[in-house]
Amino acid sequence: MRPTNPATSPAQYDAVGERYLQFKRSHNPLPEQHTVRRLLGNVSGADVLDLACGYGHYTRLVKQLGAKTAVGVDISAEMVALARRIEQDEPTGAAYHVHDVASMPVLGTFQAATAVWLFNYADSPDQLASMFTALHANLLPGGRLVAITIGPDYDPSGPSWEPYGLRVVDAAPGFRHTELAMDILSTPPTRLRYRRWDRDVYEEAATSAGLAAPVWHPAEIPADAIARKGEAYWQPYRANPFLAAFDTYRPRT
Repeated sequence: MRPTNPATSPAQYDAVGERYLQFKRSHNPLPEQHTVRRLLGNVSGADVLDLACGYGHYTRLVKQLGAKTAVGVDISAEMVALARRIEQDEPTGAAYHVHDVASMPVLGTFQAATAVWLFNYADSPDQLASMFTALHANLLPGGRLVAITIGPDYDPSGPSWEPYGLRVVDAAPGFRHTELAMDILSTPPTRLRYRRWDRDVYEEAATSAGLAAPVWHPAEIPADAIARKGEAYWQPYRANPFLAAFDTYRPRT
């Protein structure tokens, strides 16, 4: 099952794979990556599943952090092809598969998972719950998920995120969500669509799938990023958090 609305589907990346890679490399996601690493903790010797892997940044990262295996999954065939090309050029041992996470099969039993910019593409609370259900089936009891998504408190009319490479084009409030059209400031700019889900939608979807209620965390800006850019540069980032993290886990009983 693919998402019902292709305008907000992660498959929209099929047309922009190389431009998205350019954007991510020119707007180094220091707080994003720092936050994922801090919440993920020690993955040495672990089997790790990377959902919405894109071009494989976090799939490769967990291998570099000592994961025994790293498996990336993405709905976009173009992004997976890009990840495989990078893996061919710079082998890490990571593997990649094209799947819609909402209908993903059991690919293994993983001690940890990441989902960086996945859940903001769900078209409905039911599809969000399906994503969590598929994750539950792939996690060992006690296995954890670390996710990055659009912060439930993000205000599209608040302090701008253009310094960090994102421009709001349109924001349409809906039931328990806001639909966003945004340009990522690649060359040329690339239009993408997202959903900012309310906090309780995540809790209901996760717990209905048998996972623990998500615990939310602000993005943490590393000290070297503050030293490099200055505190003033990061004020909009703190004041209007587009990016937020949460973690959850599959209970042992």
